[in-house]
Amino acid sequence: MDKRIIQITSGLAAMLLLVPSCSVKEERGECPVYVTVLTDRFIQSGYSDGIVSFHSLEPIDREAISFLSYIGKGFRQACPRDYARAAVLSGLEYERIDATTLYVPYGRQAGRVWSYGETFSVQEDEYRIEAMPHKQYCLVKFLFGDSAQAPADYPWRFRIRAACNGMNIYSMEALEGEYCCTVGPDAAGEWYCVIPRQKQNDLQLEVFAPEAGSASEGRTEYLVDLGARFEEKGYDWSQPDLADIAVKVGLTSTGIQIEVLDWMGDDSYRSIEI
Repeated sequence: MDKRIIQITSGLAAMLLLVPSCSVKEERGECPVYVTVLTDRFIQSGYSDGIVSFHSLEPIDREAISFLSYIGKGFRQACPRDYARAAVLSGLEYERIDATTLYVPYGRQAGRVWSYGETFSVQEDEYRIEAMPHKQYCLVKFLFGDSAQAPADYPWRFRIRAACNGMNIYSMEALEGEYCCTVGPDAAGEWYCVIPRQKQNDLQLEVFAPEAGSASEGRTEYLVDLGARFEEKGYDWSQPDLADIAVKVGLTSTGIQIEVLDWMGDDSYRSIEI
């Protein structure tokens, strides 16, 4: 994992919550609860490393860890009994994280992030959390006819704009901010864009011819209300695990033809032309 994606506020080390150990004679409310976060489910989903983070009224701790190093035993952290939060994240790429928020810088593509968050208040000395990964992104795949690869001389590129570019890592609530992702062929020649969790179907698809020397810049020639097509398909951004979408594109005598297909899952797609 690229450690540059992890940004912890400069005062975090100084703000680590200091919790005393307690004897059996002391008032238990002043003692910490020792929280064990199990990350085995992330391993089962194909992720071998990620971030564990803890927060109360201020940051407690955040670490990049190998999930493989904690199989069966979990990651253990002292937290206050009255109120604390824990989060596990994996699949980050260009994301930045501050005390409670993850966000994608403008112009960068979101990572395929899976996460778990929990808020708790406990009276016991020990508390266990089984972190269940949830999919925080929609993968938009572009199809050209029945192919995931465009013709070699295909003149167009795409940008997707959205109204949310981040989320609260503990509640997984989408947070407003301008998101812009440029779509083009990857190393395998396949076209896709990753959209982070949104509050609603507020999406725009821009079609442009790239400028010389830049695959991401160019004047918008066509603008498509992609969110309206998501809405027609019944796409729900409040689901714990977000579905993927396929978009079929092509050239017509009038310009661009766009079809939004059913989200991935059952290998059958019903086309909608817009």
